[in-house]
Amino acid sequence: MDVSHLLDGLNAAQREAVSAPPGHYLILAGAGSGKTRVLTHRLAWLNEVERVPAHGLLAVTFTNKAAAEMRGRAEAMLRNGSRGAWIGTFHGLAHRLLRLHWQDAGLPESFQVIDSDDQLRLLKRVIADLDLDESRFPPRLAAWWINGHKDDGRRPEAIQPGTDFTQAALLEIYAAYHDRCLRAGLVDFAELLLRAHEIWLQQPALLSHYRNRFGHVLVDEFQDTNAVQYAFVRLLAGDSGQVFVVGDDDQSIYG
Repeated sequence: MDVSHLLDGLNAAQREAVSAPPGHYLILAGAGSGKTRVLTHRLAWLNEVERVPAHGLLAVTFTNKAAAEMRGRAEAMLRNGSRGAWIGTFHGLAHRLLRLHWQDAGLPESFQVIDSDDQLRLLKRVIADLDLDESRFPPRLAAWWINGHKDDGRRPEAIQPGTDFTQAALLEIYAAYHDRCLRAGLVDFAELLLRAHEIWLQQPALLSHYRNRFGHVLVDEFQDTNAVQYAFVRLLAGDSGQVFVVGDDDQSIYG
């Protein structure tokens, strides 16, 4: 089989990564070294050489631009196009999962995704309704605090208020905001990921279905994954899934 087209334009290290036998791999490379390109060529290698169908591949990255680039390259390189493969950002793939399984996620079918500006406006109303001083508890502080806990997988009921007034007030804001979102069918960006992760935890049959489907999980910019994103990938892969991640340990935004 002539596989030269799958390795064209790659250097020796990139070729070694792309053509590695099935298994778990952590590929470390610096900024501008073609990490996304390696991951895309790996998709094509798995599809053509290892005969993994497109619908058995899931690839995730962090920006819409990188995801669009990856989808375009995969469409051109995979044997029958990328139809069936899930390629996108963490938020995009989580959104897709929730739209498909909104009932399992405990959401209304027509749930609405809100952006950061919508979140701040809602928090401003919540803070006012709680009769808290907005100068002491600005919406941006509350959003940062809430999103941080969601990124670590914590719901309001899992957080101990302690004796500190500020922490107790922020927890009260989180609980009220969470309740408001539930009643209105609103999902913020951090909630997309947390809900998707909770589907894996709470719906074992659904998790088993996707584990059987996606035998190969590929992650770009792995150094930027937070706790919920890492847990989402780890649960999806399970004990038998093949995980191929690329990243730069000098660029982690989470330390």
